[in-house]
Amino acid sequence: MKKTNYASRYKKFGVHPKTLGWHSKRAAYQRYEEIVAELIFARKSVLDVGCGFGDIIPFIRKKTENFEYTGVDIVPEFIKEARKLYPKYRFLVRDYFRKPIEKKYDILIANGSLNSNVQRNLQFRKEAIKTMFGHAKEALFFNMVGKYPQPKTTKRNNIWVADPLEILKFCLTLNPMITFINHPGRREFSIILRKR
Repeated sequence: MKKTNYASRYKKFGVHPKTLGWHSKRAAYQRYEEIVAELIFARKSVLDVGCGFGDIIPFIRKKTENFEYTGVDIVPEFIKEARKLYPKYRFLVRDYFRKPIEKKYDILIANGSLNSNVQRNLQFRKEAIKTMFGHAKEALFFNMVGKYPQPKTTKRNNIWVADPLEILKFCLTLNPMITFINHPGRREFSIILRKR
């Protein structure tokens, strides 16, 4: 989804998961719970790529108060709201995929931020995953819309539906320490790439 689409959704829905492209609060919270269940955050530094309003923070805080969090998002309105909601944490307006942060973090998260229909969809995702994993000291968690066999995506679609097997094969070239989680009822999958 383009930056302008998110800005127009913000005008319509305000600080709500629908602004971020989730169907409901329940849908968004389900993903936050899945991420937090799979990773250890105590005494870790976290970079949330495409952080939206930073709403994963309370889910991490249920497990530990002892973590360092940085959220980045391309939409200034989201970052402005996130700073108000979670003033203890760091938020940056940034197109991470064009200009990555050079600092390494223990954990990188990309929750829904690899779903937009862009030019060179597969190549864009491969480059994004490789970049994020290169900046992770311990693990990268990302989820994507995906289906096998892969359906056609037209230019009018906001979302690109990936081939999960193609993404998995690429991830295996980066590191074999992978957790692959299929969510067939949601036409979605998650991957955790670990360094140890």
